[in-house]
Amino acid sequence: MSTPPASVSVVVPTYRRRDRLDEVVRPLLADPATLEVVVVVDGSDDGSLELLQTMAAHEPRVVPLGTPNAGGAAARQHGIDRARGQVVLLLDDDVVATPGMVSGHARHHASAADLVVLGHMPVAVPPRRHPSRFSALLYAGDYDGMCRRYDDDPGLVLKRLWGGNVSLRRESLRGVPFDSGSFRRTNHSDRDFGLRCAEAGLRGRFDRSLLAAHHYDRPAAAFARDARRQGAGRYGVHRLHAGRLPPFTLADTVADLPRPVRALVQADRVEALGSLARAALLTLTRVANAVGADPVATTTARLLRRLELRRGVRDATAAEGTAPSQG
Repeated sequence: MSTPPASVSVVVPTYRRRDRLDEVVRPLLADPATLEVVVVVDGSDDGSLELLQTMAAHEPRVVPLGTPNAGGAAARQHGIDRARGQVVLLLDDDVVATPGMVSGHARHHASAADLVVLGHMPVAVPPRRHPSRFSALLYAGDYDGMCRRYDDDPGLVLKRLWGGNVSLRRESLRGVPFDSGSFRRTNHSDRDFGLRCAEAGLRGRFDRSLLAAHHYDRPAAAFARDARRQGAGRYGVHRLHAGRLPPFTLADTVADLPRPVRALVQADRVEALGSLARAALLTLTRVANAVGADPVATTTARLLRRLELRRGVRDATAAEGTAPSQG
């Protein structure tokens, strides 16, 4: 006799995405495995909490929570602490599930108690000239490459966890909280979480059939800001997990670049040149994207991302009172 699927609490932290919330929540409620959808509004004042409260008045499985703004990791942990299901599915607020996705996560956990299950969330690339098209194209390429690596080496699921559609048993989250307190103002809290899950003896599993659409939306200024947070977060992950990962330095941000491009990026050692280059690349990316020149927009955005990654590393080392290695 087969074990019945576990009940699932879906936890969604959100910040200033009111217009997307109904689209995210509705398919989750349509899945029979969904016990509740816990949506944590991370201090945004765009009417998200009021919308969720209206939804909850008609659908008791919607659980709206409001918190002061403390970042996505803290908001996610707040939702986990409130969750009641046997399984907790951590979903981003720009990820829209396909039918049966929640039940699919539940079936995995019915067969084993030590899993971290990662679903598939390919990027929905917007049309030409959309302000976020260039960043979605870059993100989609990076994400698809990582998914191919998961297929080839399942051990990478926890070593390089790419969150947004990931589940595990609630009892596992008691032993491995999502929020370590180290990534509230940077990115890569998901990678930190994956490494801690591996240290606790959990196993990662990637399943492409657990499908959702990722509506990634980063116009130029937000893209640059996100890249800076990525740099600070990557430095933080390597520092926090020094026993498992090598140090992350400025040299690592350019190691894979051709020598002429590397020299161009490294010119940011002079602060004025770095500021000028970032401003110019930001403008070029916006203009190229606006006229539909995708190859130009993605090329300039890649360079901008490198410069902002390096800026993020410098921010992280300055915050701890150290100087970054030259690179």
